[in-house]
Amino acid sequence: MLIVVSSILMLSFIIFRRRFLGFLAWIFTGFSFLQNVPNFISAQDFFNTTLFSMAFVFFCILAYTSLKGDLDVMLETTRFSLLSITFYFPFALYKPLGDTLISIVTDQTFEIGRLLGFEFERLNWNEIILNDRGVRIILACTGIESISLFAGACLGVKAEISRKLKATLISVPTIYILNLFRNVFVIASCGYHWFGENSFYVAHNVISKLLALISLIIITILVFRELPELEMLIVNLKDEVKRVVR
Repeated sequence: MLIVVSSILMLSFIIFRRRFLGFLAWIFTGFSFLQNVPNFISAQDFFNTTLFSMAFVFFCILAYTSLKGDLDVMLETTRFSLLSITFYFPFALYKPLGDTLISIVTDQTFEIGRLLGFEFERLNWNEIILNDRGVRIILACTGIESISLFAGACLGVKAEISRKLKATLISVPTIYILNLFRNVFVIASCGYHWFGENSFYVAHNVISKLLALISLIIITILVFRELPELEMLIVNLKDEVKRVVR
């Protein structure tokens, strides 16, 4: 997998501080995102199609910044990015672990839905049905990507461990809980046809993505309040990118 190669290159960049290793690491990271775009296009997921295409361009810019920008800024950015990937890796690459997380999220989604009065039924270990319309929970439905990103960013930045842990506790559980309610909303929308025949698409690909974006922005603001070092790193990275591109 490309992301495995990029992770090895990231680690090499951090250890040996060679700019070309950083360039290669971010290029491979960009292509690891770009390879998902055809799947999003076939699924008519235009939000993720746009997001992952923009991510590819951004990572290519980071690759160039690794060659021409401030080395320390790029090393610290690469450090927390690698930590985020490390959190995500076990669930993505080791199927039994990923399936366990999916099963737990499915169980909790089912229980929350029932508590809210929805007549959810379990079809199997990772699928919930309502009014004969089923929704399958996959790894992306667990919120593990956003959780890994925030965990890596909070724990990877240079700051006191107490504040890093507090920021992690502010972000990670919040994302996990909000994601469970998102799953309930999508299943209920699909089962009750809240948005007509395209209820799943509207609930999953439009409304949920928009609400998730707003939620992550709010969580980011809260994390920045606890970890101004992380905010400063992002600002420095932005300044370096602007300087190098110009």
